[in-house]
Amino acid sequence: MKPTIYAFIFCFATGNALAQKISLNEAVQKGLANRLELKAQNLNIQIAGTENEKIKARWLPQISGNADIRWNTQLQTTILPFALPGSAETQTEVRLGRPFNNSFLVQAEQKVYDANRKIDLQLNNTQLDAQKNNLEQLSVNLKQVITEAYYNCVFAKERLTLSVLALERSKSYLEAGKARFDQGAILKNDLDKLELDASNAQLAQTRNQQDYDLSLIALQYQLNTSEMVEPGEDLQAIFGYSQVVQGQLNIENRAEIKAEQLSRRLNELNAQKQLARNRPTVSVYGNYSYFQLSETLNPFEKNTWFPANYIGIRANVPIFDGRQARLTANDFRVRQQINVLNAERLRNDFSYESKSTWNTLQQSILNLEEARKNIDLAHRILETDKFRFEKGVILLSDLKNTEYALQNAETQYLSSIYNFLIASVRYKKASGNL
Repeated sequence: MKPTIYAFIFCFATGNALAQKISLNEAVQKGLANRLELKAQNLNIQIAGTENEKIKARWLPQISGNADIRWNTQLQTTILPFALPGSAETQTEVRLGRPFNNSFLVQAEQKVYDANRKIDLQLNNTQLDAQKNNLEQLSVNLKQVITEAYYNCVFAKERLTLSVLALERSKSYLEAGKARFDQGAILKNDLDKLELDASNAQLAQTRNQQDYDLSLIALQYQLNTSEMVEPGEDLQAIFGYSQVVQGQLNIENRAEIKAEQLSRRLNELNAQKQLARNRPTVSVYGNYSYFQLSETLNPFEKNTWFPANYIGIRANVPIFDGRQARLTANDFRVRQQINVLNAERLRNDFSYESKSTWNTLQQSILNLEEARKNIDLAHRILETDKFRFEKGVILLSDLKNTEYALQNAETQYLSSIYNFLIASVRYKKASGNL
């Protein structure tokens, strides 16, 4: 039976030999590099970063050209309210112009003053900061998800290892039971119980193998990779660097609070922008044109082209907008108050979350230490009872009770491990240190 167990372990190791072993830090870095959400958010940051360039471009001279080639198939008639000398009519019909009227012109305009320019730049800079903060918040959330997926793999791997050992023990008990049955020391019913225990242990091992395989698939999904990966760290290594110290609270670093602060700043700037709508805008402009009046379609005909040009300054002064700008600005001021309240609520929530997860973390550490002691004690008791059973000192039921006690201790140990790991990562996130 032992060769069978060792063969299983060898096959299990061979099946995962092709998988890349990675540490927790490597898994997090790999996941953050591969996740499509982060790539998309980086593109959003890139878009936000170009908005200021658009504003600067709008303040460059706006130059346009225009060409118009026109054939007047019928000239417009103008009525003069008098007669020409020698005419008996009371009015005179006159057609002014030439059949061909061509023009080429260049128009330029330059903004001189617009109160919105400075506010627009500040708005875009704040929007850029908001997009960067969204990236930070998304990164923290993904880091937590990847870390918990990695911990789940370690948990499943530890549980699988324990189930393999439990299967080995159950098979050894079965072999010992068969020997005692042949000697007439136990009943057939007792032997059947040992076979049932071995079968149940085999089912548990198969189920735990499936759970471990699923946890690897989940980790692979969270890393967004097609490569086979598996945890390269054991429980003791993770426990060693997962310790946290109470009091290291950086709640103000939480991206959720920063998001409310940035939203408040955006609302403040939007209120200023609404009021700036009532301020004048000033621009200068100029035009240079060439006109041709000709009897024939010949752009090269002499003495048919005539220049014209002008320059000017234009001011647009809003007089009354029905109080729309002021009312909208008041809405943005109310939203600022909402942002302040939301930020304060988040501080309270995160403070409570930090205290709650810290208590959970401390309790999980105590449970873990106690579970370790229970496992060591259960192993010693089992070894003693196994020897006593083989010598016929105790009954099979006593040995099975000891075995159940060990399995219960192992279950508690694994639960304590998982609770500790999850509590540690959640405390780090709650305290703003993840």
